[in-house]
Amino acid sequence: MWTGQCHVSGLGGDYICEYGEAWQTFPNGTRQVFIVGTDFAVWTRYGNTSGGWSGWESMGGEVRGGVRIGGNNTWNPTISVVGMDGERWFRHRLNSGSWTGWQS
Repeated sequence: MWTGQCHVSGLGGDYICEYGEAWQTFPNGTRQVFIVGTDFAVWTRYGNTSGGWSGWESMGGEVRGGVRIGGNNTWNPTISVVGMDGERWFRHRLNSGSWTGWQS
């Protein structure tokens, strides 16, 4: 059970406050934010080099904690979360910009 709903400053997006926001910075200075929405799925939004932002996109999953990022300031970070099953789940960003599916 979560206790509060927050919004990413300037970008909207409802998320579970206690799970926080996770920010990735890429080598070209663009950024990507990850949150756990009120549906317990991971959601993301990313910036582009002209200063605009994508819309919110669901990365799926059903989690019970905040998003961790490994590989900050690289092109190929890995995000991880704890699923409802208590296991740690991962997704990795490929060179193409797409993400792998969830893997435990």
